Amino acid sequence: MPGSYAGAWMIPNPHDALFKLVLGQPEHARGMLRAVVPPVLAEALDWQTLTLRPGSFVDATLRHQHTDLLYAATWHDGSEALVYLLFEHQSTPPTEGLMAYRLLRYQVRIWEHWRADHPKAKTLPMIIPIVMYHGTTAWSEPRSFDALLDVPAGVRLAVEPYLVRFAYLLLDLSELPDDELREGAMRTALARLVAMCFKHARTRADFVQILGRWMDVVREVARAPNGLAALAPVMRYILEVNEHVAPEALQALLDREIGPETKDTIVTAGQQLIEQGRKQGIEQGRQRFQEVLLRQLRQRFGAEVDPHVEQTITTASVEQIETWSGRVLTAATLAELLAD
Repeated sequence: MPGSYAGAWMIPNPHDALFKLVLGQPEHARGMLRAVVPPVLAEALDWQTLTLRPGSFVDATLRHQHTDLLYAATWHDGSEALVYLLFEHQSTPPTEGLMAYRLLRYQVRIWEHWRADHPKAKTLPMIIPIVMYHGTTAWSEPRSFDALLDVPAGVRLAVEPYLVRFAYLLLDLSELPDDELREGAMRTALARLVAMCFKHARTRADFVQILGRWMDVVREVARAPNGLAALAPVMRYILEVNEHVAPEALQALLDREIGPETKDTIVTAGQQLIEQGRKQGIEQGRQRFQEVLLRQLRQRFGAEVDPHVEQTITTASVEQIETWSGRVLTAATLAELLAD
């Protein structure tokens, strides 16, 4: 399994973290994308040209909830036209609704970026929007954009030619039988294992037993180049999302079915969890300290707490905030409080 897995775990949502880490690699995304697009398109594309395009088109305020990946591929006949595959991930139904509207905004942003690089082009590349979903409830969102439009039934037929119309492809893992997930010949072992974990890991108290039935796939992952490194984040994901799974149970299963060389896999997963928890705890504590200190400063110094002071507080370390907090009652001026 090529690629580095170190340092890839700063995304707060564990589902998004695993999605981007594994399916952000073309070799693992290729089979899943090929399986979900229409067969004629699957045959027409040269999947060896599949490349991940940089950047995200998700609104900044939503990036802690959603993850998107944009892939591009060329036609199998060698023509240069690009087909963009917009791969959106959902572990729960969208709380704000309007998934098709969100996907339309993504597409417009993609075209805007493309037009900036190709100002003389007279056509736009095709974009196929795909949503991968593995929630615990049925997907109830409208699958087509025009279903969101409030158009009276009596005039819809007359105005349809002038409406924005498109549908998105839905890959609902919860609806796929395990045999179909397991036997996806075009998918890598790691992609198949991740898909199974997305489907079962957070919802099943008996997940270790389910994983035991997938050990042929786990062995295939582990025995590939860099396989144990690839396996560690999957084990970490399981420990993050399922409170019924103990590290000891996972380790015993791996020892029994694969061998003692997997010992560091669970240790690494546990260390990653501890380190993330420590970092998140520090960051959350720092934010709370900042809020309290700013409130105290505004009570004492009023309008002197301008945007420059706010920026100073919000970029300070925990230690510095603690020092300033200790001066709130004794410092005669704001400048004295923030002297260092």
